[in-house]
Amino acid sequence: IENVVTSFAPRPKKAWWQSENGVEHVSIQLDLEAEFHFTHLIMTFKTFRPAAMLVERSADFGHTWKVYRYFAYDCAAAFPHVPHGPPRRIDDVVCESRYSDIEPSTEGEVIYRVLDPAIPIRDPYSPAIQSETQWVNHPRLNIDWEQEGRNLQGRATGKLQFWESHPVFPGPPGSCLCCGSAEPSPHTARLGTATCVGAEPPQLRTAQPGHVQPRACEPHHAQSWANTMCGLWCPMPCRNAVPAGCDCNEHSRQCHFDMAVFLATGNTSGAVCDGCQHNTMGRRCHLCKPFYYKDPTKDLRDPAVCRACDCDPEGSLDGGLCDSADDPARGLIAGQCRCKEHVAGPRCDRCKLGFFGLSRDNPQGCQRCQCDPRGTVVDGSRCDPVSGECFCKRLVTGRSCNQCLPEHWGLSHDLPGCRPCDCDVGGARNNMCAMGTGQCQCRSHVVGRQCEQVETGFYRINLDHYTYEAEDAWLHQGSVVEREPPPDRSASWTGTGFARMLEGGWVEFHVSDVPFSTEYDVVIRYEPQHPEAWQEVGLKVLRPSPVSASSPCGNTIPADDQL
Repeated sequence: IENVVTSFAPRPKKAWWQSENGVEHVSIQLDLEAEFHFTHLIMTFKTFRPAAMLVERSADFGHTWKVYRYFAYDCAAAFPHVPHGPPRRIDDVVCESRYSDIEPSTEGEVIYRVLDPAIPIRDPYSPAIQSETQWVNHPRLNIDWEQEGRNLQGRATGKLQFWESHPVFPGPPGSCLCCGSAEPSPHTARLGTATCVGAEPPQLRTAQPGHVQPRACEPHHAQSWANTMCGLWCPMPCRNAVPAGCDCNEHSRQCHFDMAVFLATGNTSGAVCDGCQHNTMGRRCHLCKPFYYKDPTKDLRDPAVCRACDCDPEGSLDGGLCDSADDPARGLIAGQCRCKEHVAGPRCDRCKLGFFGLSRDNPQGCQRCQCDPRGTVVDGSRCDPVSGECFCKRLVTGRSCNQCLPEHWGLSHDLPGCRPCDCDVGGARNNMCAMGTGQCQCRSHVVGRQCEQVETGFYRINLDHYTYEAEDAWLHQGSVVEREPPPDRSASWTGTGFARMLEGGWVEFHVSDVPFSTEYDVVIRYEPQHPEAWQEVGLKVLRPSPVSASSPCGNTIPADDQL
């Protein structure tokens, strides 16, 4: 750099650089002759700070340039196409005004940090962070001395002067970072576990003024480490070494240096473990891989510290992922399965009450039971957890318990669920009725829900003109049950009650009061206690004597008496 003014005094502020008189546009380019990781830049000005300035960098020895930051008293006038204000992301290129005011008139600073501490860094390994802190070999400052609107009254000189501009790199100047592949020796500088060998005290050796010379590291083993240079002063990170300072919790013996991690940890450690074993992962092999969790009863260095999750993949979130470690603040319990919305159980392997059909394809895990609360037992919300069939009341049927059994109607919240049709045996065609209204299927000229009324203009003969009670008959495998008529409606029987018959039994009626031979219908009335109809009922007519050919029944054949 030209135009260096110095008094040759040992104090730094006795020497400064200044621009040529009358020149308002100045460019300063530094050739570092080696690649460095660049973290921040500090400039101290002997006179007023510049009205406009931009900081650039080159990683290919000046062939291409990238702007880091713009500084201006009036950003809109100096750099009209550059956003104004603080950056929101690490890689934002903006213009700032806080370092371009006329005050102070001396010893004013301009500071630029590559990684702004106000911006959180979620992933130090991201390409954006790596790009911002990549190797730099040429920084450049483009400076405008004055800008319209900034009044410098009483200015003594027409030149730009500043004492020093020093780009700052990780570690104290002159220290080495050898990735753990060196041991202490005389006249060495140590940073973390990295040590460098040198014949001189720990300071930058220079072949020529402004030229930085790298140092070689002393290897752990009797192998050639010709390509392993001292940390930040070498052209590329160290490799082919087994670092002594790798803190991998005994799950790996290899690691590498990562600049972004070094900066994110406050320049304390840049070691990143490689090839973590025993189902571990992370920068220090301190985390368990997905689908594994840290056993809280074991030491972190134990080979069996990470255990496999025992979660049903059909009912668990993320295919069976469990909590990787205890974290009370976040409500995490090591090994705990995270069930889908409608799934329960420690392994997330069963549906909650009121749900069925556990499935991997269902994002909620199970389907809600579709049960009619009027026809189901309990509260109507439960069903078979596998098939989804509901638990019906005694007189209700259907998958959802929403239908009455045959010959029943009126689905309701009553205990049985439905009520009998009770169709009139003479006026109805059968004992079937509509499930919603209970209307029976009436014969011609018969009306009423039960078909128990004759249409106006018609009359009927009493069907029970000749009545023979079963309880008065001779019973085989049966018993008599006496019943009292209900007080609120007509009884569905005559006599004292019923004859309860079992399967295979029979009843013998003695008919002795038929006055003459004519056409008769035999009507048998019964009430089954089983919800299903009888499969077969046999009726046999026993006559006191053969039928006379001259009687009205003369055309009767034996088959007519077997019904």
